[in-house]
Amino acid sequence: MYCKAKVNNGSVVIYYSVNGIMRFPTGVTISKDKNNQNKFKEWDYKKNRVAQDVRNATKMNKTIADWITKADDVVSQYLIDGIKIESNELSKILTGLKDGNIKVKTSLFMSNFLDFYERKRVQLVERGGKSAESFKTYGTFKNTMEDFQAENNVELKIKDVINNDWLDVFHSWLAKPRPKEINLPNGDVYKFKSLGKLKPASIDKRFEVLTGFLSYLKEKKLIDDDAFLRNYKRTEIVVTSKIKTTLSIDEVHKLYKHKFEDETKEKVKLVFLFSCLTGFRWKDIEEFKKEFISDFKGRKVYKHIASKTRSRTGKIATIPLSDLALEVLEKLNYELKLFSNAYTNLILHDLLKETELFNDVTLSEDSETGKLHKRYELLSMHRGRDSFITNLINIVPLHELMSYTSHEKLSTLQKYIDYSRDINPEYVTIFDKNE
Repeated sequence: MYCKAKVNNGSVVIYYSVNGIMRFPTGVTISKDKNNQNKFKEWDYKKNRVAQDVRNATKMNKTIADWITKADDVVSQYLIDGIKIESNELSKILTGLKDGNIKVKTSLFMSNFLDFYERKRVQLVERGGKSAESFKTYGTFKNTMEDFQAENNVELKIKDVINNDWLDVFHSWLAKPRPKEINLPNGDVYKFKSLGKLKPASIDKRFEVLTGFLSYLKEKKLIDDDAFLRNYKRTEIVVTSKIKTTLSIDEVHKLYKHKFEDETKEKVKLVFLFSCLTGFRWKDIEEFKKEFISDFKGRKVYKHIASKTRSRTGKIATIPLSDLALEVLEKLNYELKLFSNAYTNLILHDLLKETELFNDVTLSEDSETGKLHKRYELLSMHRGRDSFITNLINIVPLHELMSYTSHEKLSTLQKYIDYSRDINPEYVTIFDKNE
C-alpha cells in the first residue's frame, strides 16, 4: 500500500508523501477526544481504522478502505508507466473521483482483492453469522498473494491470473518450500508471512478463496468467465481423505473411568467427553446454558440453535442426553467453558498421552519431520463431535442424527465420520432372515 489513513484533528484523511504531502479528506470524522497518551479515543491505531465500538464504524471503515484502494490504484497505474505521481496531482485526481468527474477502474489483482476481502470481513465477522475463524482463510490468502508478488517481483493484474498457465505456476509455488526472507531488488528485506510446502488440502483452501474471488470479479463484470478455474481445481488438485481419529464408545468409558489427580486435567477430560456424548462444537460449549435442558418423552434433551447455523437456517438442534452425559454435567456443575479453546486442546493432548490409551501409531505424517503421529496427537476438542457422529451413524436413522447435529446436508454430516474404523460384516446377515 502506498497510501494510508491518518487522523487530522478528528478528520480521517488519506496520507501520501511524494514531493509534498497530501491529506485527502475521506469525509469520515471521529471525536477529537484524546486519551492520556494524547491519542484519539475513537481511532484503532493498531488496525489503523475507526475503533469497532464507535457507532457506524463499519460504514466509516468501508468508506476509508474504498478511498485507500482508489488512491493506491492511481499510484499503481502511474508506477506501471515508471512515474511516481506527486502529492498534489494525486489529490486532484481523487477530488475528481469524489466529484464524479473522473472514473478509475483498476486492473490490479490486489486492489480488487482488498475490496473482496472487506466484503467477506463484513459478511463473516461483523454480521455475526460466523466466527472470526472463518475469516482467517481470507487473511491467509491475502498474505499468500503478497508473498507471491514479492518473491516473483511482480504486481499482478487480473488478466495475468485468468489462465491455466498462471494457475500451474501458482500451484507449484504453493507446493515448494519458502524461505523466511528474501532481498528485494530495491535492497529491502522482505519477510514472508505465509507458509510454503503446502499439502493438497491447504492448496485446495487457497484455490477455494481464489474461486470465490473470481466469482466476485465476474459479478463486477471485470472478467467474463471463471469456469476455467473450477475445471482446473477439479482435475489438478487432488485432496485425499484426511486421516482422523475418534473415540469408540468403549474408549469413552475407559477415559471416563481414568481419574486424574490434576484438577485441570480432570475438568478438561470431562468437557471433552461431553462433546463426545453430544456432538458439541467448541462454540456450543462456550454458549452452553442449563436452561436449554428439558424433558422429552421420558429423557432429558438439550435444545438450542447453534451459532454456526443461527443466521443461515436457524435450525433447532435437539440432542438427547445420555445418563453419562448428565453425570458429566453434574461433575462439572453445569459449567463447560472453563478455559480457552487453545489451552483446552493443549491440556487435552497431555492428559490423553498420560492415559496411554491412545499411543498407537496412525498413518498421518508430520509435515516437517515425516514422523507418524500417534493417536493422542490427532485428537482435539472437535474430534469429540466426530466421535459422537461416528458412534451413532450406523445405529441412528440419518434424519434423526441430523436433528441432533443440526446439519442440513448429508454431505456435510459425512465429513465428520471416521472411515478408518473396521467394517461390521454382520450387517449383511439381515438378508439371511427368512420370516
